[in-house]
Amino acid sequence: MTDQRFSGKVAIVTGGTSGIGEAVVARLVADGATVGILTEAPQADLDAVVASGKAHAAVQVDIADAEAVARAVAKLAETLGPVDILVNNAAIWAPNPVPDSPIALFDRHIDVNLKGSFYVTHAVVPAMIEREGGSIIFVGSVSGIAGRAGDSAYSASKAGVAMLARTLAAELGPHRIRINCVCPGSVATPLTAGLRTPEGEHAIAALMENHPSPRRDFFMDPAQMAEVICFLADPVSSAIHGAVIIADEGLTATM
Repeated sequence: MTDQRFSGKVAIVTGGTSGIGEAVVARLVADGATVGILTEAPQADLDAVVASGKAHAAVQVDIADAEAVARAVAKLAETLGPVDILVNNAAIWAPNPVPDSPIALFDRHIDVNLKGSFYVTHAVVPAMIEREGGSIIFVGSVSGIAGRAGDSAYSASKAGVAMLARTLAAELGPHRIRINCVCPGSVATPLTAGLRTPEGEHAIAALMENHPSPRRDFFMDPAQMAEVICFLADPVSSAIHGAVIIADEGLTATM
């Protein structure tokens, strides 16, 4: 029988219709949580997700719009109840080699990946403070720790996400709100589809030369990240607070 460890809990997952977010939603629902999704996908598609039973509610929103985020979070809370768990997963990625790429591309990464995560957290936290409890997990990236040429926008935004998680953990811990950040390595998601091409094979092969993972396909399954994220949402991980956890099958250990 499935462990209903999140029975009675309400969770919001941003970017919850694909990749890591979709896997997190599936894991939370399987474990008994009532789950709402925030994403920029068309509302008709989100309604289909809810009708299929994969989530309990879903609202279209650009998380880079603070006022729209506040309205969307309020709508989910009204529908599902007070939020116990927040997974800040939504993000964009596109190479931005300097000085060739437009400034607007850098700005959009900061707006979505960093500011968007803050906006959703800002909207969720008051109710958590009132109820004296909650768990927030930010999804960062190893690119925000090690950095990667051509990815200054994504790497800078994800480094900011990790520090945002740590500082908010220090600030909100007294309210019994536990906050952590998971930094995945390369995961097979739509975000990395551009790397999983013949053109990307040479670069991947070079990385794999010293990669300690026993697997040779390099890209992890989103379900692996969902397990780490849901572990951090579970009270069994109560000793972990303000942590930035690298989940990359050892990739950065070889850098």
